[in-house]
This record gives sequence, structure tokens and C-alpha cells, in this order.
Amino acid sequence: MTDAIKNVKINDLLLDPQNPRLPESVERDQQSMLDYIAETTSIEELMEAIAENDFFQGEPIIVVPDQENKGKYIVVEGNRRLTAVKLLHDPAICSSPGARMRAIAGEAKYKPVEIPVVARKTRSEVLPYLGFRHITGVKQWEPLAKARYIEQLFALTDSKLQAKVRYTDIARAIGSRRDHIKRNLDALAVYKVIEDAEFYEIDKLDDKSIKFAVLSTAIADERIGYFVGTHSQDADGEYISTDPIVNPSKLNKKAISELAHWLYEKDKKGKTKVGESRKLRELSAVVANPKALAAFRAGATLSIAYQFTSDVSADFIELLYQADGVLTEASGMVATVQYEEDAYQVARRISENIKLIGRELKEKNRLEDEF
Repeated sequence: MTDAIKNVKINDLLLDPQNPRLPESVERDQQSMLDYIAETTSIEELMEAIAENDFFQGEPIIVVPDQENKGKYIVVEGNRRLTAVKLLHDPAICSSPGARMRAIAGEAKYKPVEIPVVARKTRSEVLPYLGFRHITGVKQWEPLAKARYIEQLFALTDSKLQAKVRYTDIARAIGSRRDHIKRNLDALAVYKVIEDAEFYEIDKLDDKSIKFAVLSTAIADERIGYFVGTHSQDADGEYISTDPIVNPSKLNKKAISELAHWLYEKDKKGKTKVGESRKLRELSAVVANPKALAAFRAGATLSIAYQFTSDVSADFIELLYQADGVLTEASGMVATVQYEEDAYQVARRISENIKLIGRELKEKNRLEDEF
């Protein structure tokens, strides 16, 4: 952003209706946007900093001309700072001004009438800068805001190009990676289905409370992606992307509904069916196994349903190898340590567990031989 900085009166600056940080449920009029920013972004701290130190001239806000109001500008970068300055002049413009907000405004040393801006002709000129600042930079947005911003960039790319080329173009423009761009857009496509379904009336779930990062992490798994339709399979069984941001019809709405309930709907104890995000690996195995998925749908816990999958066998072997390595190390130390009753009791339990595992495996082998 090398353009010359100029000062513009705050009354000529408008909040941005396309601000990626605004939930879809917020109306796009100036009052609603100001109220949302004032109520959700700890605006008092920023007001206090400007009231005490004045507006920092070295960090101008970024604007584009408002096509509907000659002489006015839309703030593409700096909506929170503009809101803070406006509230310093009159906290009452906010629908619910708090006591602290009124006190800060009343005691302010500085109430800027003009603030520094860099004006660009079009929004498309500003968006790459926002990417460096809020996607890969030090002032990163929340995950859902990032995804919405990336979608704005995607809309500016050539629609005649393949989706993967468009992902690459965005990644290069903002210093990111193609897989990161695709992951955000895939998750956003699924999110839109959830949003359009009014979040399936899941208690306390909306566009402000949803943990988008959990959804994004889940969709990034190819088996879960295949389940909801962000991936398909070729003749060799390899997963390939359906690019749902341009092909939303490929998404499985029924599966998305199930996934949303599993990830976000809480029981009386405040727990979801998936639980912690580390359990997504188990969910991935479950949705890829018809028997396990049927059990999960029928009410089995994720841990129980996971037992029906082939992944549990791989986990078992991995645990045995880990135990073997640790026990081998311990056996090399036993000659050099003194007797301790606790160590002896642990060794006995280990011995009993090893015998149990051995008997079970031997029995399974016998039963298989009989068939």
C-alpha cells in the first residue's frame, strides 16, 4: 500500500457491508454494523488508546470510493478503528452505550475529526493486502472471517479457469498455500449448507458461536470429506476433490446435517457425540465403515463404533510396538535399580496384561483355523 496518505473527515467514512468479520445475521445498514462492532470487539480498549494517544498516523485505514454516495468512502480495512473514533465523539450513536464507553468519551484528550486514509479505486486492489495482514500476517482474523475473505478473492479470479488454478492464484496473491485456500473454501461451502438450514435448530448454535475451525479440520479429512461430498472417488478408489465452492450440488445435505449434529449438538452433560477434535480421526474411520456408521447412527458412542473399524487393529499393533520398545528399554535397566514394591506391582500387572493379550490372540487364531 504505497499510495499517498490523506486525511478524511470521519463523517465521510462508511462501514463496509462486505466486511468478512460480520456474521450473515447482522443487517448491512450502518447502525447495525456499528452496533455489532461495538458490542463484540472490546471496542472500549481501542477507544481508550485513541483517546489518550490520538489516532496513529503511521497506520492509515484503507478505503474505496462509495459508488452510491459521491464524496464518501467505504472502509475496507479499519472498520473497528473508525467505529472507535465515531464513539469517542458520541457514544449515543451506539444502541447500547456502556458506562465505561461514556466515561472514556467524556474524558478523552483526543477526538479526531479527520483520520488518515489510503484510497484505492477498487476493492480488488485492496484484498491482497488484507490477505497479507489478516490471513498470513500478525493480525489474523477468526477462521470463519478468513474463509469469507478468501471467498471474496475467489470471486475475483477467472471463473473460466479450473478451480485448482484459481486456488493457486489466490495463494500466490496473499502468500499462502493452495491446500490452505482449498480447505477454507471447502469448509465454507459446507458451512453455507448448515447456515441455510438455520443451523438445524441446534441449541445455541449460530453464525456467531459456531466453531468453524472444527468443521474445517473435519472436512480436511478425505474420508469425512467423501462422506459429506467435498470429495469423490475415482475408479482406483483415490479421493478427488469435487470443488464444492463451485459445485455445491455435489454436497450431501443429509450427511452434512448428521455431521453438524455430531460436532455441535450437546447432551445434558454439555458433550457432543464427537467430543474433542482429536476424536475426528476416529470419526473418519467410522464414516468410512458401514457397520461402524450404522452403530454410531443407532446411538453407540464414537469409541464403541470405532471398534467396528479396521483402524482399531492398526492402533492395536501400534500400541504393541510402543509397549515392546518401552519394555525393552526397561529390561535393560532392571539390573541397575534397587527393589521397589511399586515397581514390582507394576511389573506384575504388565505380565498379567501380556498373558491376557496372548491368550486372546491365540484363541482368535484357533477360531479362524476352524473355519
